[in-house]
Amino acid sequence: MLVSGLLRALLGTSKNLSTCVIPAKAGIQSLRISSVYSHWIPAFAGMTSKFPETRGVLLLALALPGLAGAAVPSGTAAALTPAFHSGASFGNVFSRAVAIRAPGFDELVHRVSGTATYRVTDAASEPPRLHIDYRYDGRPAGSGTVELPDAGASDCYDGKCAPDTDASGLAYNPRLWGQPPAALHVGQHWTVDIAAPWELGPAGRQTVTVRAFDPATHTVTLEREGAGDGAWLDDKPTLTLTRSGQPCVLTRQAGRTHWHGWTTFRDGMVLSDELVSTRPVMLASRQCGRVEATERQYILLDAMPVEDAR
Repeated sequence: MLVSGLLRALLGTSKNLSTCVIPAKAGIQSLRISSVYSHWIPAFAGMTSKFPETRGVLLLALALPGLAGAAVPSGTAAALTPAFHSGASFGNVFSRAVAIRAPGFDELVHRVSGTATYRVTDAASEPPRLHIDYRYDGRPAGSGTVELPDAGASDCYDGKCAPDTDASGLAYNPRLWGQPPAALHVGQHWTVDIAAPWELGPAGRQTVTVRAFDPATHTVTLEREGAGDGAWLDDKPTLTLTRSGQPCVLTRQAGRTHWHGWTTFRDGMVLSDELVSTRPVMLASRQCGRVEATERQYILLDAMPVEDAR
């Protein structure tokens, strides 16, 4: 969705971000915050339970009144199928972090975060039309019109459409999660072949497993885990790290990516989402030599009260 696209733009332009460079000998990590809108919106950013089974139970107490009474298309599980009605509103808070660690260099860390609100303006159109207001911390606020065609596999912002490659977002995205099944039960799993690079990974294969399910409230918690080789969407060919106070511009060659996370949906809308992707990265330059680094990126996106997301 729009927010993740803006997040990628900010993360790709270091001058727009709060950047925390951690000296190699410091031994501690410190992140500062900045941000943008995305298909993913963190519901419990920074407060993820260490006990996933408990988290699922707690999230069942949350409600999405904007979907109450709306019709659900036949043939798909209601817990994974958005059914909008006009006037409904949704709020999100989200964050994305990037950390690159290489022996002998200062650790490079970026974080971007923000909030977004959506209001359904036309539920009868195909696809439904929503208005979005978003704010990335440290950046001017913005707004526009959002549509989610192809059952959410694509997104449109002010009439401009593209595949939805965001790691998370407002609603279920079959491009990353696969076509929703007709019925759900705990322990059920399915495999998704992701055909093209996306926000937190390359093309690859992912397994989705149902970890918690409440049919009475149309609420389900899914675990996703996958791997793949190659570039991520918007990967840059070089990056700059600091060693002994001196900047080094290094080319990068990424290794195999592994990603893993948990997401809770209610009536097809994201209540909470967390995803961590890691990969080895070979860095090289004439000035600084070759070094094998590790890269970690994660997103948090949660539903929140609309009045608090503004």
